[in-house]
Amino acid sequence: MDKNILIRKAKLEDAKGIVELQAIGLKKNNWIYTGSNKPYSKEKINNLKKDLKSKSPESYSFVAVEKNNKKIIGSAMFSFRKTGRVRHRVSFGWGVHPDYQGKGIGTQLLKFALNFAKKKGYKIATAEAALENVGSIKLGKKLGFKIIGKVKNGLLTDDKRYIDTAIMIKGLK
Repeated sequence: MDKNILIRKAKLEDAKGIVELQAIGLKKNNWIYTGSNKPYSKEKINNLKKDLKSKSPESYSFVAVEKNNKKIIGSAMFSFRKTGRVRHRVSFGWGVHPDYQGKGIGTQLLKFALNFAKKKGYKIATAEAALENVGSIKLGKKLGFKIIGKVKNGLLTDDKRYIDTAIMIKGLK
């Protein structure tokens, strides 16, 4: 991976850059889902800032940053429940700027986030990816995720299409 790329836990000031990254991915049709039908909004930035500054978060975010211009070129996050029967699991999502895909950034970013989750004591990582999102499925498999099932119409995309998804799981040992 490029030595000009820094992988780290996201900071409060990264919120706008993360949302801009998602907007670019959607605009270039490399990303089909951002968890919102509003990829770039003040509300989304404010919600992300709230999560990033929480002393008791329900998710953690990570970024890949180009050192020379401080541009966020990748993000990964995982969410979890603090109590209950699934408090040992984390649910992952990730993405890399379309111009930087295929350069090992996603691999390093997801490795970093998985290691963080493991150090926090989580036992299982899950992810759901559109079957047509070959790159995300390939990355998940590369890092040890196994496809354990598929969901017909499992995802409603930002452009209002239903698409099939793969459910992936990885033990954190």
